[in-house]
Amino acid sequence: MGNGSQSRAAGEDLCGASSAPIWSRNFILLCLVNFLLFMSTQMLFPCIPLFLLTIGGGARDVGYVMGVYTICAMLARPAAGWLVDKYSRNRVMIGGLLLMFLTCLLYNLASSVAITTGIRALHGLVFGMASTAIATIAVDSLPMARLNEGMGYFGLTSTVSMAIAPAIGLGLAGYSGYRLLFAAAVGMAGLAFLSSWMVKTSAVPENTSGVKVSGFWSNLIEKSALPAAWVMFCLSTVYGALLSYISLFAVERGISNVGLFFTATAFSMLLTRPVAGRWADSGGTRQVLLIGHLAIAAGMITTGHSHTITGFILAGIMNGLGFGTCMTVLQAQAVMRAPAHRRGAATGTFYALFDLGIGLGTIMWGYVATVSSFQTMYDYSLIPVVLAGLLYYRFHRTGWLG
Repeated sequence: MGNGSQSRAAGEDLCGASSAPIWSRNFILLCLVNFLLFMSTQMLFPCIPLFLLTIGGGARDVGYVMGVYTICAMLARPAAGWLVDKYSRNRVMIGGLLLMFLTCLLYNLASSVAITTGIRALHGLVFGMASTAIATIAVDSLPMARLNEGMGYFGLTSTVSMAIAPAIGLGLAGYSGYRLLFAAAVGMAGLAFLSSWMVKTSAVPENTSGVKVSGFWSNLIEKSALPAAWVMFCLSTVYGALLSYISLFAVERGISNVGLFFTATAFSMLLTRPVAGRWADSGGTRQVLLIGHLAIAAGMITTGHSHTITGFILAGIMNGLGFGTCMTVLQAQAVMRAPAHRRGAATGTFYALFDLGIGLGTIMWGYVATVSSFQTMYDYSLIPVVLAGLLYYRFHRTGWLG
Protein backbone atom coordinates (compact mmCIF):
# COMPACT_ATOMS: atom_id res chain seq x y z
CA MET A 1 0.00 0.00 0.00
CA GLY A 2 2.75 2.38 0.89
CA ASN A 3 4.76 2.94 -2.31
CA GLY A 4 4.91 6.24 -4.15
CA SER A 5 2.64 5.28 -7.02
CA GLN A 6 -0.16 4.27 -4.67
CA SER A 7 0.16 7.46 -2.67
CA ARG A 8 -0.65 9.40 -5.81
CA ALA A 9 -3.89 7.52 -6.44
CA ALA A 10 -6.75 8.75 -8.58
CA GLY A 11 -4.82 8.91 -11.82
CA GLU A 12 -3.66 12.51 -11.48
CA ASP A 13 -1.18 13.83 -14.04
CA LEU A 14 1.35 15.19 -11.59
CA CYS A 15 3.75 16.57 -14.16
CA GLY A 16 1.08 18.81 -15.56
CA ALA A 17 -0.23 19.66 -12.13
CA SER A 18 3.15 20.89 -10.91
CA SER A 19 2.83 24.08 -12.93
CA ALA A 20 -0.90 24.55 -12.32
CA PRO A 21 -1.92 27.66 -10.36
CA ILE A 22 -3.15 27.44 -6.77
CA TRP A 23 -5.07 30.72 -6.50
CA SER A 24 -8.21 30.04 -8.52
CA ARG A 25 -11.39 32.02 -7.86
CA ASN A 26 -12.96 29.02 -6.17
CA PHE A 27 -9.98 28.44 -3.90
CA ILE A 28 -9.96 32.10 -2.82
CA LEU A 29 -13.68 31.93 -1.99
CA LEU A 30 -13.16 28.75 0.00
CA CYS A 31 -10.39 30.42 1.96
CA LEU A 32 -12.80 33.29 2.77
CA VAL A 33 -15.57 30.92 3.87
CA ASN A 34 -13.16 28.93 6.03
CA PHE A 35 -11.77 32.11 7.58
CA LEU A 36 -15.24 33.33 8.57
CA LEU A 37 -16.20 29.91 9.92
CA PHE A 38 -13.10 29.75 12.11
CA MET A 39 -13.52 33.36 13.22
CA SER A 40 -16.95 32.46 14.55
CA THR A 41 -15.52 29.44 16.37
CA GLN A 42 -12.19 30.81 17.59
CA MET A 43 -13.80 33.85 19.23
CA LEU A 44 -15.56 31.47 21.60
CA PHE A 45 -12.73 29.05 22.40
CA PRO A 46 -10.78 31.05 25.00
CA CYS A 47 -13.96 32.61 26.40
CA ILE A 48 -16.09 29.54 27.08
CA PRO A 49 -13.89 28.37 30.02
CA LEU A 50 -14.16 31.82 31.59
CA PHE A 51 -17.90 31.97 30.85
CA LEU A 52 -18.38 28.64 32.64
CA LEU A 53 -16.79 30.06 35.77
CA THR A 54 -19.36 32.88 35.80
CA ILE A 55 -22.27 30.40 35.75
CA GLY A 56 -20.93 28.14 38.50
CA GLY A 57 -18.65 25.74 36.61
CA GLY A 58 -15.20 24.49 37.64
CA ALA A 59 -12.02 23.18 35.99
CA ARG A 60 -13.50 19.71 35.52
CA ASP A 61 -16.61 21.21 33.91
CA VAL A 62 -14.37 23.08 31.49
CA GLY A 63 -12.84 19.77 30.46
CA TYR A 64 -16.23 18.20 29.78
CA VAL A 65 -17.75 21.20 27.99
CA MET A 66 -14.72 21.81 25.79
CA GLY A 67 -14.22 18.09 25.22
CA VAL A 68 -17.81 17.40 24.15
CA TYR A 69 -17.47 19.98 21.36
CA THR A 70 -14.54 18.23 19.72
CA ILE A 71 -15.90 14.73 20.33
CA CYS A 72 -19.16 15.68 18.60
CA ALA A 73 -17.22 17.27 15.75
CA MET A 74 -15.30 14.00 15.49
CA LEU A 75 -18.54 12.00 15.29
CA ALA A 76 -19.81 14.23 12.47
CA ARG A 77 -16.63 14.04 10.35
CA PRO A 78 -16.93 10.52 8.89
CA ALA A 79 -20.63 10.99 8.11
CA ALA A 80 -19.88 14.34 6.45
CA GLY A 81 -17.06 12.75 4.44
CA TRP A 82 -19.41 10.02 3.22
CA LEU A 83 -22.08 12.59 2.29
CA VAL A 84 -19.72 14.78 0.26
CA ASP A 85 -18.39 11.73 -1.61
CA LYS A 86 -21.80 10.26 -2.35
CA TYR A 87 -24.08 13.25 -2.89
CA SER A 88 -22.99 16.88 -3.05
CA ARG A 89 -19.98 18.63 -1.58
CA ASN A 90 -21.59 22.07 -1.84
CA ARG A 91 -24.93 21.10 -0.33
CA VAL A 92 -23.23 19.63 2.73
CA MET A 93 -21.14 22.79 3.08
CA ILE A 94 -24.08 25.19 2.73
CA GLY A 95 -26.34 23.11 4.96
CA GLY A 96 -23.65 22.84 7.62
CA LEU A 97 -23.05 26.59 7.62
CA LEU A 98 -26.77 27.31 7.94
CA LEU A 99 -26.94 25.02 10.96
CA MET A 100 -23.82 26.71 12.34
CA PHE A 101 -25.56 30.08 12.15
CA LEU A 102 -28.65 28.74 13.93
CA THR A 103 -26.59 27.00 16.62
CA CYS A 104 -24.67 30.18 17.46
CA LEU A 105 -28.00 31.85 18.17
CA LEU A 106 -28.58 29.30 20.94
CA TYR A 107 -25.70 30.63 23.05
CA ASN A 108 -28.02 33.39 24.23
CA LEU A 109 -29.92 30.65 26.10
CA ALA A 110 -26.82 29.35 27.92
CA SER A 111 -27.57 29.84 31.62
CA SER A 112 -26.13 26.67 33.19
CA VAL A 113 -23.32 24.19 32.66
CA ALA A 114 -25.80 21.56 31.41
CA ILE A 115 -27.35 23.85 28.78
CA THR A 116 -23.95 25.10 27.66
CA THR A 117 -22.77 21.50 27.29
CA GLY A 118 -25.73 20.71 25.03
CA ILE A 119 -25.12 23.77 22.87
CA ARG A 120 -21.43 22.96 22.55
CA ALA A 121 -22.29 19.39 21.53
CA LEU A 122 -24.58 20.63 18.75
CA HIS A 123 -22.00 23.25 17.74
CA GLY A 124 -19.38 20.53 17.38
CA LEU A 125 -21.63 18.42 15.16
CA VAL A 126 -22.43 21.21 12.69
CA PHE A 127 -18.85 22.51 12.69
CA GLY A 128 -17.60 19.03 11.82
CA MET A 129 -20.04 18.82 8.92
CA ALA A 130 -19.29 22.25 7.46
CA SER A 131 -15.51 22.24 7.84
CA THR A 132 -15.12 18.74 6.37
CA ALA A 133 -17.06 19.75 3.26
CA ILE A 134 -15.10 23.01 2.86
CA ALA A 135 -11.73 21.24 3.17
CA THR A 136 -12.77 18.56 0.66
CA ILE A 137 -13.79 21.15 -1.93
CA ALA A 138 -10.49 22.95 -1.30
CA VAL A 139 -8.56 19.75 -2.09
CA ASP A 140 -10.60 19.36 -5.29
CA SER A 141 -9.57 22.90 -6.26
CA LEU A 142 -5.82 22.25 -5.92
CA PRO A 143 -3.30 20.50 -8.21
CA MET A 144 -2.09 17.35 -6.47
CA ALA A 145 1.61 18.10 -7.04
CA ARG A 146 1.19 21.34 -5.05
CA LEU A 147 -1.19 19.94 -2.45
CA ASN A 148 1.11 20.47 0.56
CA GLU A 149 1.67 24.09 -0.43
CA GLY A 150 -1.97 24.71 -1.26
CA MET A 151 -3.24 23.21 1.99
CA GLY A 152 -0.63 25.26 3.79
CA TYR A 153 -2.19 28.41 2.37
CA PHE A 154 -5.69 27.09 3.08
CA GLY A 155 -4.64 26.40 6.66
CA LEU A 156 -3.60 30.02 7.00
CA THR A 157 -7.26 31.00 7.03
CA SER A 158 -7.75 29.23 10.34
CA THR A 159 -4.36 30.49 11.50
CA VAL A 160 -5.16 34.14 10.81
CA SER A 161 -8.48 33.75 12.58
CA MET A 162 -6.60 32.29 15.54
CA ALA A 163 -4.35 35.34 15.52
CA ILE A 164 -7.17 37.82 15.92
CA ALA A 165 -10.35 35.99 16.98
CA PRO A 166 -9.35 35.06 20.56
CA ALA A 167 -8.23 38.61 21.29
CA ILE A 168 -11.45 39.97 19.77
CA GLY A 169 -13.53 37.48 21.73
CA LEU A 170 -11.83 38.22 25.03
CA GLY A 171 -12.07 41.95 24.31
CA LEU A 172 -15.79 41.80 23.53
CA ALA A 173 -16.52 39.67 26.60
CA GLY A 174 -14.48 41.97 28.84
CA TYR A 175 -15.86 45.20 27.42
CA SER A 176 -19.55 44.48 27.10
CA GLY A 177 -20.22 40.96 28.36
CA TYR A 178 -20.79 37.59 26.76
CA ARG A 179 -23.99 38.53 24.90
CA LEU A 180 -22.04 40.79 22.55
CA LEU A 181 -19.50 38.00 22.04
CA PHE A 182 -22.26 35.57 21.11
CA ALA A 183 -23.76 38.11 18.69
CA ALA A 184 -20.38 38.50 16.97
CA ALA A 185 -20.11 34.71 16.57
CA VAL A 186 -23.58 34.68 15.00
CA GLY A 187 -22.57 37.44 12.58
CA MET A 188 -19.43 35.62 11.41
CA ALA A 189 -21.33 32.37 10.91
CA GLY A 190 -23.97 34.25 8.90
CA LEU A 191 -21.33 35.80 6.63
CA ALA A 192 -19.75 32.38 6.07
CA PHE A 193 -23.15 30.97 5.06
CA LEU A 194 -23.80 33.81 2.59
CA SER A 195 -20.30 33.57 1.10
CA SER A 196 -20.62 29.82 0.54
CA TRP A 197 -23.30 30.38 -2.11
CA MET A 198 -20.65 31.96 -4.37
CA VAL A 199 -18.45 28.84 -4.38
CA LYS A 200 -18.62 26.99 -7.67
CA THR A 201 -20.25 23.58 -7.44
CA SER A 202 -17.67 20.82 -6.94
CA ALA A 203 -18.74 17.60 -8.64
CA VAL A 204 -18.01 14.30 -6.92
CA PRO A 205 -15.19 12.60 -8.92
CA GLU A 206 -16.02 9.30 -10.58
CA ASN A 207 -14.57 6.06 -9.28
CA THR A 208 -11.95 5.22 -11.91
CA SER A 209 -10.05 2.72 -9.77
CA GLY A 210 -12.47 -0.15 -10.38
CA VAL A 211 -12.53 -0.86 -6.63
CA LYS A 212 -15.87 -0.53 -4.87
CA VAL A 213 -16.07 0.08 -1.14
CA SER A 214 -18.73 -1.84 0.76
CA GLY A 215 -19.70 -1.99 4.41
CA PHE A 216 -20.73 0.71 6.86
CA TRP A 217 -17.33 1.47 8.38
CA SER A 218 -15.47 1.04 5.10
CA ASN A 219 -17.63 3.78 3.58
CA LEU A 220 -17.05 6.14 6.50
CA ILE A 221 -13.33 5.54 7.08
CA GLU A 222 -10.63 5.85 4.41
CA LYS A 223 -7.87 3.42 5.43
CA SER A 224 -5.12 5.18 3.48
CA ALA A 225 -5.62 8.28 5.65
CA LEU A 226 -5.27 6.44 8.97
CA PRO A 227 -1.45 6.55 9.39
CA ALA A 228 -1.30 10.35 9.10
CA ALA A 229 -4.49 10.65 11.14
CA TRP A 230 -3.13 8.57 14.05
CA VAL A 231 0.04 10.67 14.24
CA MET A 232 -2.13 13.79 14.26
CA PHE A 233 -4.35 12.23 16.95
CA CYS A 234 -1.40 12.04 19.35
CA LEU A 235 -0.39 15.63 18.65
CA SER A 236 -3.93 16.95 18.93
CA THR A 237 -4.26 15.64 22.50
CA VAL A 238 -1.52 18.16 23.26
CA TYR A 239 -3.26 20.85 21.21
CA GLY A 240 -6.34 20.37 23.40
CA ALA A 241 -4.32 21.33 26.47
CA LEU A 242 -3.35 24.59 24.79
CA LEU A 243 -6.79 25.54 23.49
CA SER A 244 -8.79 24.72 26.59
CA TYR A 245 -6.58 25.60 29.56
CA ILE A 246 -4.18 28.33 28.56
CA SER A 247 -6.63 31.07 29.65
CA LEU A 248 -7.07 29.51 33.11
CA PHE A 249 -3.32 28.88 33.42
CA ALA A 250 -2.62 32.51 32.59
CA VAL A 251 -5.06 33.66 35.29
CA GLU A 252 -3.29 31.39 37.77
CA ARG A 253 0.04 32.96 36.82
CA GLY A 254 -1.38 36.48 37.09
CA ILE A 255 -1.15 37.23 33.35
CA SER A 256 -4.09 39.22 32.00
CA ASN A 257 -3.24 39.68 28.29
CA VAL A 258 -3.16 36.00 27.34
CA GLY A 259 -4.53 36.93 23.91
CA LEU A 260 -0.90 37.64 22.95
CA PHE A 261 -0.16 33.92 23.31
CA PHE A 262 -2.74 33.13 20.62
CA THR A 263 -1.43 35.95 18.45
CA ALA A 264 2.15 34.69 18.73
CA THR A 265 1.06 31.13 17.95
CA ALA A 266 -0.92 32.21 14.93
CA PHE A 267 1.81 34.54 13.62
CA SER A 268 4.32 31.69 13.84
CA MET A 269 1.93 29.42 11.93
CA LEU A 270 1.39 32.16 9.38
CA LEU A 271 5.10 32.19 8.56
CA THR A 272 5.74 28.46 8.69
CA ARG A 273 2.75 26.84 6.95
CA PRO A 274 3.58 27.90 3.34
CA VAL A 275 7.29 27.19 3.82
CA ALA A 276 6.55 23.76 5.29
CA GLY A 277 4.20 22.98 2.42
CA ARG A 278 6.69 23.89 -0.30
CA TRP A 279 9.48 22.01 1.48
CA ALA A 280 7.32 18.89 1.79
CA ASP A 281 6.27 19.08 -1.89
CA SER A 282 9.95 19.10 -2.86
CA GLY A 283 10.64 15.90 -0.89
CA GLY A 284 11.32 17.19 2.62
CA THR A 285 8.36 15.65 4.44
CA ARG A 286 10.48 13.79 7.00
CA GLN A 287 12.61 16.83 7.85
CA VAL A 288 9.56 19.09 8.20
CA LEU A 289 7.83 16.71 10.59
CA LEU A 290 10.98 16.22 12.68
CA ILE A 291 11.28 19.98 13.14
CA GLY A 292 7.58 20.18 13.94
CA HIS A 293 7.71 17.50 16.64
CA LEU A 294 10.77 19.07 18.30
CA ALA A 295 9.15 22.52 18.25
CA ILE A 296 5.97 21.22 19.92
CA ALA A 297 8.00 19.53 22.66
CA ALA A 298 9.97 22.71 23.30
CA GLY A 299 6.80 24.78 23.19
CA MET A 300 4.98 22.70 25.80
CA ILE A 301 7.95 22.80 28.18
CA THR A 302 8.15 26.55 27.79
CA THR A 303 4.40 26.94 28.30
CA GLY A 304 4.38 25.04 31.59
CA HIS A 305 7.37 26.90 33.03
CA SER A 306 6.49 30.45 31.94
CA HIS A 307 5.68 33.06 34.58
CA THR A 308 5.61 36.18 32.40
CA ILE A 309 3.88 37.29 29.23
CA THR A 310 7.26 37.14 27.47
CA GLY A 311 7.51 33.45 28.26
CA PHE A 312 3.96 32.88 27.03
CA ILE A 313 4.75 34.66 23.75
CA LEU A 314 7.90 32.55 23.26
CA ALA A 315 5.88 29.41 23.96
CA GLY A 316 3.28 30.54 21.44
CA ILE A 317 5.94 31.00 18.75
CA MET A 318 7.36 27.52 19.27
CA ASN A 319 3.94 25.86 19.42
CA GLY A 320 2.89 27.71 16.28
CA LEU A 321 5.96 26.49 14.44
CA GLY A 322 5.35 22.91 15.54
CA PHE A 323 1.63 22.58 15.02
CA GLY A 324 1.68 24.67 11.83
CA THR A 325 4.18 22.40 10.11
CA CYS A 326 2.72 19.11 11.35
CA MET A 327 -0.92 19.96 10.58
CA THR A 328 -0.07 21.12 7.06
CA VAL A 329 1.98 18.10 6.06
CA LEU A 330 -0.04 15.40 7.81
CA GLN A 331 -3.34 16.62 6.35
CA ALA A 332 -1.87 16.59 2.85
CA GLN A 333 -0.40 13.12 3.46
CA ALA A 334 -3.82 11.83 4.49
CA VAL A 335 -5.59 13.15 1.39
CA MET A 336 -2.99 12.58 -1.34
CA ARG A 337 -2.95 8.83 -0.71
CA ALA A 338 -6.71 8.48 -1.22
CA PRO A 339 -8.49 8.03 -4.58
CA ALA A 340 -10.15 11.21 -5.85
CA HIS A 341 -13.64 9.85 -5.23
CA ARG A 342 -12.70 9.13 -1.58
CA ARG A 343 -11.22 12.53 -0.69
CA GLY A 344 -14.22 13.38 1.45
CA ALA A 345 -13.81 10.18 3.45
CA ALA A 346 -10.06 10.82 3.79
CA THR A 347 -10.66 14.37 5.00
CA GLY A 348 -13.33 13.16 7.41
CA THR A 349 -11.06 10.40 8.73
CA PHE A 350 -8.17 12.80 9.34
CA TYR A 351 -10.31 15.44 11.03
CA ALA A 352 -12.21 12.84 13.08
CA LEU A 353 -9.03 11.62 14.76
CA PHE A 354 -7.78 15.21 15.08
CA ASP A 355 -10.98 16.17 16.91
CA LEU A 356 -11.02 12.97 18.96
CA GLY A 357 -7.51 13.76 20.17
CA ILE A 358 -8.49 17.28 21.22
CA GLY A 359 -11.67 16.06 22.93
CA LEU A 360 -10.12 13.18 24.84
CA GLY A 361 -7.03 15.21 25.58
CA THR A 362 -9.07 18.07 27.00
CA ILE A 363 -10.94 15.74 29.35
CA MET A 364 -7.78 13.82 30.32
CA TRP A 365 -5.74 16.96 30.96
CA GLY A 366 -8.61 18.37 33.03
CA TYR A 367 -8.24 15.45 35.43
CA VAL A 368 -4.46 15.83 35.49
CA ALA A 369 -4.73 19.55 36.27
CA THR A 370 -7.31 18.87 39.00
CA VAL A 371 -5.16 16.35 40.88
CA SER A 372 -1.85 18.13 40.27
CA SER A 373 -1.34 21.49 38.54
CA PHE A 374 -1.40 23.12 35.13
CA GLN A 375 2.41 23.08 35.04
CA THR A 376 2.45 19.33 35.65
CA MET A 377 -0.21 18.90 32.99
CA TYR A 378 1.93 20.65 30.38
CA ASP A 379 5.01 18.64 31.40
CA TYR A 380 3.12 15.36 30.98
CA SER A 381 1.93 16.47 27.53
CA LEU A 382 5.39 15.55 26.24
CA ILE A 383 4.38 11.87 26.40
CA PRO A 384 1.96 11.97 23.41
CA VAL A 385 4.45 14.11 21.46
CA VAL A 386 7.05 11.36 21.80
CA LEU A 387 4.45 8.73 20.90
CA ALA A 388 3.53 10.70 17.75
CA GLY A 389 7.18 10.73 16.71
CA LEU A 390 7.51 6.98 17.21
CA LEU A 391 4.33 6.31 15.23
CA TYR A 392 5.54 8.46 12.35
CA TYR A 393 8.90 6.70 12.33
CA ARG A 394 7.20 3.30 12.12
CA PHE A 395 4.75 4.37 9.39
CA HIS A 396 7.56 5.98 7.41
CA ARG A 397 9.75 2.86 7.64
CA THR A 398 6.89 0.69 6.37
CA GLY A 399 6.06 3.08 3.50
CA TRP A 400 2.69 4.25 4.82
CA LEU A 401 3.86 7.87 5.16
CA GLY A 402 6.30 9.98 3.17
